[in-house]
Amino acid sequence: MTAMKSLHEHLASLEHTDPKRTAISVHDDTGDITEEISRAQLRARVEATAAHLHRKGLRAGDRVALALGNSADLLILSWAAWSVGIATVPLDMKRDTEELRAYKIRTSGAAHVASAETFPTREAASADVLWMPDLSHDALILFTSGTTAYPKGARLTLGNLVVNAEGIIAWLGITQDDCFLVELPLHHINSTTFCLVSLVAGARIALPPRYSNSHFWKHAAGSGATLTSVVPSIIFDQLRRTEEFDAVRDRLALNRIQLGSAPVVVSDALAFIRKFSIPLHQGYGQTETALRVTGVPMDLTPDLYQKLVAENSIGTPMPWAEVEITDVEGHILGEGEQGELVVNGPAVMQGYIGDEPAFRNGYFLTGDIGYWKEIDDRRFFFLIGRAKEIIIKGGVNISPVAVENALKKISADIEQAYVIGVADERYGEDIGAVVVWKDAANPPAALRRLKLALLLGHKALRTYETPKYLISVHAEELPMTSTGKVQRITIKKNFGNTLEPVDELMQSEEFRFVVISPQSPLTEASRALYNHCWQPIIKSGREYKKYLNEYVTLGAVKGDGTLAGQISFSYADKKITCVSICSAAFAPKPVPAVQETPDAEFVRNYLLAGNDSVMNFHRALGAELVEVIPQGRPEDKSSLGYTMLLRYPLAETIALAGPASHQLIQAVRIIASDCGIAMYAFSRPGGLAAYLAHAS
Repeated sequence: MTAMKSLHEHLASLEHTDPKRTAISVHDDTGDITEEISRAQLRARVEATAAHLHRKGLRAGDRVALALGNSADLLILSWAAWSVGIATVPLDMKRDTEELRAYKIRTSGAAHVASAETFPTREAASADVLWMPDLSHDALILFTSGTTAYPKGARLTLGNLVVNAEGIIAWLGITQDDCFLVELPLHHINSTTFCLVSLVAGARIALPPRYSNSHFWKHAAGSGATLTSVVPSIIFDQLRRTEEFDAVRDRLALNRIQLGSAPVVVSDALAFIRKFSIPLHQGYGQTETALRVTGVPMDLTPDLYQKLVAENSIGTPMPWAEVEITDVEGHILGEGEQGELVVNGPAVMQGYIGDEPAFRNGYFLTGDIGYWKEIDDRRFFFLIGRAKEIIIKGGVNISPVAVENALKKISADIEQAYVIGVADERYGEDIGAVVVWKDAANPPAALRRLKLALLLGHKALRTYETPKYLISVHAEELPMTSTGKVQRITIKKNFGNTLEPVDELMQSEEFRFVVISPQSPLTEASRALYNHCWQPIIKSGREYKKYLNEYVTLGAVKGDGTLAGQISFSYADKKITCVSICSAAFAPKPVPAVQETPDAEFVRNYLLAGNDSVMNFHRALGAELVEVIPQGRPEDKSSLGYTMLLRYPLAETIALAGPASHQLIQAVRIIASDCGIAMYAFSRPGGLAAYLAHAS
């Protein structure tokens, strides 16, 4: 049972309590007030608008589509309709196509479309209007943002909306002294419910023209807002708006921000809290539940609050909500067990238009996968991801959100990351990631660094969760809803066929440069090439797989898929050290016998004099001799056991050109340059034995 019995009676009560108190303030882009609507004016305008709807022939049970942007008129029209039992159908005037708009109007059965042009300027109230005495009637037909061609329309009663509003009031401690700043579209459940929250609590609503990245802090300061509700993309935007924040910080009254409606990026949330000292309170819910189902409580200790933010908890259930985790058959699961989050209670919708199935055993099926654990005698819930977005790799569920958060830990260059499932013959699905880089990043270099980090393995990400495919995109290429929620289904559709394999680091006109692992289809060809170039020092299959695990082996792959060459290197101690380079064009020659092995000084002079073809190869590509090492490879008769340590200087511009052996060295130099680390090479003076035999 809710405290509010009737919307019309509540408006009258607000007027009676304090008629001159501002109910809605309208603001310009700077945050300055352009119009104030008092409680008395609000009631009068709601009654006049209800009379207008009555004169249009609309009655209780009818539906009216709203073709208006964020405005006081939209709120007044909504509340007037709800007060007389008419359900509203908000339209997205920015993103809805004509076809989709027509679909929503037709499917909802809207008898009238209200727009700015048809909205009454000023009309008198009418005694003929019949005010609804309770909250049981349909009030809102709201279409979900949709992952299918046509979104589903959720039927919400005024009772559903008010129950949720009262839960939010209790959760965030909202009073009539608060001012709520509207930053999200009013055709979305978030702003719709939060404006009703403000009306029920008697708080002021501040309405800027629209969300503005550059004017967010001006809106907050100019309006005197004490709270707002945002999506993660706004948090992401404002992390780079410190100058705008500093310019108004002394005028800010904003003391809490509600965050939700899309998966939260933990690193962004923590950075926002640290930078601006404004708490973020994550909430979870859906259109079908009239907004919030759970929320991170306000009464937590600072340490527990920080811990829960870091763990991306969606908090504890609202007072009205019965929340459980169930398996695919509907059995309720215990603490820590993963399953679908289901909800029951008086804020849950009546159903979809067309009665599409949405419930099981009385519970609304959210489609979200999560778990709960008990903390301080309360159940705290945690999400893993959408059921439709969960990647099932070889029967193992993988959370896209968890992988995304790990990628941002691995690469500081990542601004945004979105993980999707990619069809895989072996596992059914494997992991792909679409990455947006920070403005200061060099995208090709950042992508190669990330690929190398993933190939080498990182503590933030288990091997099984490591993406197999990546692609870099620009932020404006991401498909988004009007509330800034990225549409993962559309990402998969748009980019799923253009993802690059993680093991492919770069390309030239002639070759793809691919990292060869023990599981690679090139493994056996790689071993054959190694044994060809290093005979008689050869490796068995088992030995070579161990070798591939110890070193990064980069292959130059021709257009027909054959291996033209390869280079192996270690990546440790802030340097790259090449240990082997092989070319398919290499033709082994007989090694003559040498009676006496020269000393290291002789070998050094031999190399510097330009007598060795291998040394000359490296020198032509920019290498310098560092050290000559006796018995570096005792088995290597062509070099009489000697190896040489070479250093390649860093270079800003490196072109991939020439034969495969040259391009392999150039490719590793590019990687070293990307990482800003030194590059060395252990090689052999391969012509030493032949030189000595000829000289004698």
